[in-house]
Amino acid sequence: QLSGRWFLVGMASRCSYLAEHSYRLEATAVTVTIVDGQSLAISTFRKLDGTCWEIRQRYLPAQAHGRFLLKGRGYGSKVEVVVGETDYSTYAILYYQKGRSISVKLYGRTSQVSDAIADKFEQRVRAVGLNEDVTYYFPHYG
Repeated sequence: QLSGRWFLVGMASRCSYLAEHSYRLEATAVTVTIVDGQSLAISTFRKLDGTCWEIRQRYLPAQAHGRFLLKGRGYGSKVEVVVGETDYSTYAILYYQKGRSISVKLYGRTSQVSDAIADKFEQRVRAVGLNEDVTYYFPHYG
């Protein structure tokens, strides 16, 4: 049910790179495809310095439903991904945890979501100890 096109609407993270470069955020689209009936193939399209880039990732299924593992290069570079909440047709809130660091992302089937969904996202952000100072919304164009 998660398959298809999504837009990255908002993100909350203490990532220092994001804080320093938030003025450069570009509209970001994501295509989710189910592979082998379990894994998620994630294809992210974003613009960087005027060039469109595609980033491909594979989220491997973890022990519980709605939980995935994103393996990176090197020791300790795995990211746990949890589908926290979704209605599959308008929005999805995902949690990304690497070590002790956590980020929350809001995806929408369109580049804009309702105020009620944005409020729900901000509640989930506060629930994991983040706040509006580290919450960024992505532009709707591009």
